[in-house]
Amino acid sequence: MLPCNLPNISTSDFVAPIVTERQPQRRLKVLHVINGEYYAGAEKVQDLLALHSPQFGIDSGFACVRGDQFPLKRECQNAPLESHGLTHPWHFDSIKSIAKMVENGNFDLLHAHTPRSGWAALSAGKLSGRPVAYTVHDMFLGQKAGLLRSAFNRYSIRRLQHADFVTTVSPKTTQLAKRLGLGKSRRMILNGVPSARDLNRQPPGKTWTLGSVGLIRPCKGIEVLIEAIGILKQRKCPIEATIVGTFYTDSYKQEIMNLVDQMGVTADIKFPGFTTDVPSHLKNFDLFVMPSVEPEGLPMVLLEAMAHGLPMIGSNVPGVRDAITHDSDGCIIPNRNPEALADTVQSFIAGKIDWTRMSQNARDGHHERFSAERMAREFSEVYRILVDK
Repeated sequence: MLPCNLPNISTSDFVAPIVTERQPQRRLKVLHVINGEYYAGAEKVQDLLALHSPQFGIDSGFACVRGDQFPLKRECQNAPLESHGLTHPWHFDSIKSIAKMVENGNFDLLHAHTPRSGWAALSAGKLSGRPVAYTVHDMFLGQKAGLLRSAFNRYSIRRLQHADFVTTVSPKTTQLAKRLGLGKSRRMILNGVPSARDLNRQPPGKTWTLGSVGLIRPCKGIEVLIEAIGILKQRKCPIEATIVGTFYTDSYKQEIMNLVDQMGVTADIKFPGFTTDVPSHLKNFDLFVMPSVEPEGLPMVLLEAMAHGLPMIGSNVPGVRDAITHDSDGCIIPNRNPEALADTVQSFIAGKIDWTRMSQNARDGHHERFSAERMAREFSEVYRILVDK
């Protein structure tokens, strides 16, 4: 018997605890302040939060500071939405209208994901007396830039330092938020996406389809993919490609089309434009390619590819390498290296890389790390911390 040095205590010294019935947590209302100019990664996260948070006692509304695309393309159509034309950080009429939406809708807090929407949320939160959460999705606030962009970044940093809570989506964005002193409290919450429905993915046939999805802009490295396709065609590899998304500008679109023509791959690449039905394209891809040339946050489209059992090839930049586990669910290649991309695709085609194993690992990885339900649950915890302060 083990020695016991406790003093003698009679049973009368113990008081039975009072058992009370646990009260259910009240439902909270979050106003997601949206940039709205595009329907890209940050907007998709906010849309998914509105869809999946009700099961955790959170109801949502949307306030668009630039209501170009989001009102038309959102999936969560039952959440209230208002557009507020915020032309600059000091557009007081727009800020007052957001604050009025907060008060009239009895919202408990505001949540923003981009600097422009963050400006509006912080100002409206101050007017309405509500706390503000902000999510850091990318690295550009900490990057060197031209005069105007640097001024924009400095102003955004000063404002976001006053956010009540800052969440980050990757280890690198966590380091950035800490270095810049963003937010009074911080927590990393990985992005998440829904599981694929009715997925019956088959191994590639004779011709392999390479796919990419997203807002097409210089940082995404589409040039690397196009040059790699040119190399693969010279090697007589049976490939085609589909690049889904809206071009950032008309001038950039012309640059890309000139490169496609120069590489002689016009007949081998499709550009179907923007779609809200990303899964319909993912089902037709054999490999997902993300050759980003600059750091990312945690790209939503990579998580969607994983959910669809798509092996991935991505460049060695923060964000991309946080999503892809090399030699498990995909391959990480050197940055800005079309030759390495072509070599990796050719290794898949030749069977040197096990496509079937990577496909299953991708689905398993999504389920374990990147589900939409997990993301919504973790954000609901942050919301309750803010409201209970």
